[in-house]
Amino acid sequence: MLFAYLMLILPLALAWPISLRGRNSEVLRLGGIIGASFCFVAFGVLHFVAAGTVMQMLPSWMPFRLELVYATGALEILLGTALLVPRLRGAAGWGCVLALLAFFPANIYSWLNGVDIPGHGSAVEFFLVRMNYQILLIAWIWWFAIRER
Repeated sequence: MLFAYLMLILPLALAWPISLRGRNSEVLRLGGIIGASFCFVAFGVLHFVAAGTVMQMLPSWMPFRLELVYATGALEILLGTALLVPRLRGAAGWGCVLALLAFFPANIYSWLNGVDIPGHGSAVEFFLVRMNYQILLIAWIWWFAIRER
C-alpha cells in the first residue's frame, strides 16, 4: 500500500520545486494529475496481472466475477490515460470519482469478510488503509482534475 501512496505523491513532489521557480501552478497541477494517472493505470494493470486476487474481493454469488475484474481493470487504465489528455481531464476526473465510489462496496465486503490479500498482512488493516486511500484519491482527483473546470 505504501507503493500506492508513493505513486500518487512522487510526481507532485517532483513538480513542486519546478512550480515554485516559475510560479506556475499548472506544473504543480500536472504533477498531481500524473500521480493520479499512474495510480489508475497501475491498479488497472493489476486487475489483469492478479485477477484471481482481485476477484476474491467480490462475493462468490456475483456472476461474471472474472469478466468484471477485467472490465474494471480496462476502465481504470482508460480513465488513468484520459486524465493525461487536457480536453478529457474533467470528464475523466468525474469518471475516476464515480469508479472509486462504485468500487467502495467491494472494499467494505472484503473488510467485513476478512478477505486475505497475499503479502498485505491483516485483511482488516489492509482494507481500512485501502478505503482511506480511496477517499484521499477522490479528493486528490477533485483537486487536480475537476476543480475550476
